[in-house]
Amino acid sequence: MQKAVQHLHDDYRKRGACWVYKAGDDSGQPLLEIRFSGSQSHPSASDKAGGGKVSYALGLYAQVGSAGADLFFLCPTRATSSDTYVGDTKYVKAELFADATRLRGNSVDKDRMVILNAISRKVAQEAGCAAEARLPATVPDP
Repeated sequence: MQKAVQHLHDDYRKRGACWVYKAGDDSGQPLLEIRFSGSQSHPSASDKAGGGKVSYALGLYAQVGSAGADLFFLCPTRATSSDTYVGDTKYVKAELFADATRLRGNSVDKDRMVILNAISRKVAQEAGCAAEARLPATVPDP
């Protein structure tokens, strides 16, 4: 988590990613890919979910779609050097890429948000913004 926080302001190619592979899958495609980045803004929580997307009352904005999940939370962070891709930011964007067709079960959307929220809580804790991030221990139903 420390490296994720240290590289929030880096160029996309320099940011770390967490890849999770399914046991026995030799396709080379991860089941899940998770990334974090500093953000100057966030979508409005009042934006209506459309196109099969599902919204959740987490952080400032949380939505799941067919390709994955996005979660924005309040977490002011400072760029560690002058050559960072993005300067100081107020928000963190958490992204989980996971094609719904590769997952099983009746709660694929919520499962992806549960995973992203749990990891985001750890990142917020590491960044020192857990109290203001509004990331509950339990993900509410949409």
